Amino acid sequence: MSNTISPFGACSLPETVSTPVSAQSGADPAKQAAPEAAPTESVTLSAAALASTQVLASARSASGVDAASVAAIKAQIASGSYNVAPEDLAQAIATVLKETN
Repeated sequence: MSNTISPFGACSLPETVSTPVSAQSGADPAKQAAPEAAPTESVTLSAAALASTQVLASARSASGVDAASVAAIKAQIASGSYNVAPEDLAQAIATVLKETN
């Protein structure tokens, strides 16, 4: 039995995976009185693992840009009505500097 593991972002993870183990090859089907249930291997992910997988998938699919806000700011700049208070600009710069240091 061989397994192939895809990169984490390339696949979605199911909650439970079951793989039947096949019967030995070469066995005579006539000698088997009753078919036995094939043993399975399974993996169960915790609720936290499932939630983190969903959050990661959402983050990867998000563009990170609020298109509506960008369009509103562009329209204000085009009309000449876009204003930024100096205090707000100073606060934004201070926040960015704190986060990068």
